[in-house]
Amino acid sequence: ALVALSLTGVALAGTNTSGSSDAPISCEIKASENRGMITLETLIHSDTSIQGQYRFKVKSAGASGNTNLSQGSNFRATAGEPLQLGRMMLSSGAVYDASLDITVSGVSFSCAERIGGAT
Repeated sequence: ALVALSLTGVALAGTNTSGSSDAPISCEIKASENRGMITLETLIHSDTSIQGQYRFKVKSAGASGNTNLSQGSNFRATAGEPLQLGRMMLSSGAVYDASLDITVSGVSFSCAERIGGAT
């Protein structure tokens, strides 16, 4: 899902893939699995230097346990350089709903991804 908002002439995009976006600001949730653990990383990409706040949330989905994690802070991103905002390691074999909420200059956008489960 792609979300685009206007911010004083700058478009923001929220996406859950690593594909390219025409918007000057985009976010990404990356998942990788290694040795029975899932690593989730959140990234923001920007064509210009920006600062804002983020909140990274992960909840278990279905009958796979009771996980409810959240982390967030302020950030400052340099133009043209991806910035890792958050990182979590979770047990594999479960299903998780991950979301990344970002606010820049009072405008908010999100990325979301369902991770895990049967392949």
